[in-house]
Amino acid sequence: MLAQEISATATPAPEPAITTSDSAATDEQAIARLNRIFKLQNAAFLKNPYPSADARIALLKRIEPMLRKHRTAILDALDADFHGHSRQQGDLLEILGMFDRAKFNIANLKKWMKPVPKSVNPVTMGSAKAYLKYHPKGVIGNMVSWNFPFDIGLGPVLDALAAGNRVIIKPSDLSPACGQVMQMMIEDTFDEDTVAVVNGGLELAKYYATLPWDHLVYTGSGVVGRKIMAAAAKNLVPVTLELGGKSPTIIDANSATEATAAEIVGVKVVKRGQMCVTVDYCLVPEAQLADFTDKVVSVFQERFSQDNAAAHSCGIITERHLTRLNSLVEEARASGAKVIQIGADITGDNRDMPFYVVVDPSDELRLMQEEIFGPILPIKSYKTTQDAIDYVNQGDHPLGLYIYSENQAFVDQITENTRSGGVSVNVCALQAAQPSMPFGGIGGSGMGIHHGEEAFKEFSNPRGYFVKGKGGTIERITPPYGPATDDLIENGAYGGIAQQLKFALKVVPKSLLKRFFG
Repeated sequence: MLAQEISATATPAPEPAITTSDSAATDEQAIARLNRIFKLQNAAFLKNPYPSADARIALLKRIEPMLRKHRTAILDALDADFHGHSRQQGDLLEILGMFDRAKFNIANLKKWMKPVPKSVNPVTMGSAKAYLKYHPKGVIGNMVSWNFPFDIGLGPVLDALAAGNRVIIKPSDLSPACGQVMQMMIEDTFDEDTVAVVNGGLELAKYYATLPWDHLVYTGSGVVGRKIMAAAAKNLVPVTLELGGKSPTIIDANSATEATAAEIVGVKVVKRGQMCVTVDYCLVPEAQLADFTDKVVSVFQERFSQDNAAAHSCGIITERHLTRLNSLVEEARASGAKVIQIGADITGDNRDMPFYVVVDPSDELRLMQEEIFGPILPIKSYKTTQDAIDYVNQGDHPLGLYIYSENQAFVDQITENTRSGGVSVNVCALQAAQPSMPFGGIGGSGMGIHHGEEAFKEFSNPRGYFVKGKGGTIERITPPYGPATDDLIENGAYGGIAQQLKFALKVVPKSLLKRFFG
């Protein structure tokens, strides 16, 4: 059942033969290969369960040269899988972002690895010490979405390696050319007992989530995310789920400008809307709905109508995805909603779908019920700020929440009364592009995080240490109990302030003497 759910939204293209060593020609072979590498990585981890900071940094430093070396292959693979993909967008979103994340992790890793002191009660614990030390979890699985095959494929790897783990990447079968390149360049760069890639189809995807991983990362739809979590739960595997959702953009009356329209349109063009943090829909003051719609349409027409923005974006990933998106548009038209098309109808095998603006669509439409994940932008109106807040809160918590306003009170009212994975103010989606910022969802948009220090902690076990010191009252809390235990309970714990102070003055001097003079 899990396998069918994973490809429920699209018909995968046939996966070309992979020419790298020990590659999987069938799912049966892929599963056997996965089991072999999983066993290999677990054995390697047990031999070195706490790699040094220098060893981890050395691995992280391989990422940038690897991407530089295979840059052309990466861009060609994106072009093949997406039926056309802007090379500039490939550089910016799939490669250069990894440079920044690797550098950030390298610069901060030694600080993150330092023990974190925790307080102890000097009256009862004397000179004892307590601290946290972040230990690697072990072998991490990364199930990658097709829309950002390298960014999502390698980003969690950077975080997992920083935390001292080993990783097995499973690319999406909907982007087979990218999966081939990912496997080829990882094999060229890492020993497979450290980082490896396993390509395959539906049966591999179904089996992958059933392994006893030390942590499992999945990026994709909420429907499949629930299946992944259920499979992982059988082995009590902790999961990080990045599930997307309907990320709204709320626009204040004074910010419904051409500049705002241009930014929103520009973000929507990225990957032709096939991005989990893209603008799913806009909420605009009722009095400005028509004017702001005109501004949005004007930007689309002036900048992105020629060749349906082929030079700046990519194609729709599969024909099945294209059919689903066209059905959303047709349903909106049939409902009587105003649908504005920007660009030409698709001809031949072209998948550069035109952009659409849908004005004030009914909430009953699938367009407003499902994550769009394509080049369709609904613009809805609201009367009051509370109306906008209520509208956002009636659905699942979004992955991103975007607000355009110069009024801090407006921004605060919205952010303090809604929930989302992240927030961007007067810009869209950039909360997901900061190496220092945790990235993840809440509720229906996911759980867990990656990026930066928080991801280092996500893929680590925060192991608590307690080291007995001198003094204190530790001997009073273990049997055999006696009058000294009663003194601790009645005066040190239950007593009033005067009794507790008297108890402390009786105990602390003895603790200090033991601490300094043994």
